[in-house]
Amino acid sequence: MFNKTHIIVSAKAEGDIKDMCLQVLAQIEHGNILKISFFHKAQNNEEYLYNNAILKSTVQEFYTDNAPLVSYIAQESHTQKLIAEVTFLIDENITIERHRNFTLLKKGECTELITGGIIPDDLSQNTYRQANSIFKGIEKMLATNGFEPSDIYRQWNYIQGITMLNDDSQNYQEFNDARSLFYNKSQWTNGYPAATGIGADAGGVVVEICAIKNSAPSLTIDNPLQTAAHNYSQKVLDGKIITEVGERTTPKFERARLLGNTIFISGTAAIKGEQSIKSHNAVEQTADTMEIMDRLVSKENIPTENNGSTYDLLRIYVKNREDIEGIKNFMETHYPSAKKHYLIADVCRPELLVEIEGIAHI
Repeated sequence: MFNKTHIIVSAKAEGDIKDMCLQVLAQIEHGNILKISFFHKAQNNEEYLYNNAILKSTVQEFYTDNAPLVSYIAQESHTQKLIAEVTFLIDENITIERHRNFTLLKKGECTELITGGIIPDDLSQNTYRQANSIFKGIEKMLATNGFEPSDIYRQWNYIQGITMLNDDSQNYQEFNDARSLFYNKSQWTNGYPAATGIGADAGGVVVEICAIKNSAPSLTIDNPLQTAAHNYSQKVLDGKIITEVGERTTPKFERARLLGNTIFISGTAAIKGEQSIKSHNAVEQTADTMEIMDRLVSKENIPTENNGSTYDLLRIYVKNREDIEGIKNFMETHYPSAKKHYLIADVCRPELLVEIEGIAHI
């Protein structure tokens, strides 16, 4: 993997989407910027598509030939302004090939592919069909560039109305079924990607991936406190069975992956074994979530020789805005050195109030 770093930038004042985008871009120092992930609320799909187009065109005009990838996620930041997570390439002497919705990084035999936010052609379709259309596009993108689906090491899945039921069919389960069909086309001999599945206000389904080939081994990291998500029982899966799938399929991801000295931590919530922890207090759930995550990245649990790890970047997804202050106080007190931002987003189970993902380094 090629070494990267991240910064978090917020618009200085509220305004229209283009004005706030320009405020963000003006604060980003020059360098090899690979991707800018924007987070801002959208009231509906029409507004989402408008904002997405404005953000992409503004970034393109600002950077011209070296424009980074853009993702737009319809999640409100805790500041209620436009917030951006910016990914920079640190390594030098890397060939960067920029395409419309993906970028290739090359050095020697190693090639890495990263995408911006991939959205479906038709937001009026159900979650299952939206996800299928996205995965068909990803399959073609990967194959064209010599990748297999099993080369994906990190994936983000943003799902509008993630826990909503439509005719007894749950949006998150529909997404998982579509992902399973896509993944079944590859041999996953080295485990699944690290991944996040989280709610969004609008935009249907949005997917981002990172894939790599001919690199140092990518190692899965299991959590002794949690059942692997892809081994969940039917008891914790929700919604009716899609006829063409034949069963409710499990979420196909690992709790984390280690690539080089970087740990990619999947979306983590207050789940032990496969059951949600019985607390209705958001701060208590946050403490439980971080206990689980700390165990995941502990020196003893990392599958290679190491001297421990430190968190670099944490995204904290909070279901209810009124819980942010307490959660933020907890996180800033106990994890002051990590870069953090807080987003309003629904979580994949109705009883869960917070989910956290991140990047750590050994």
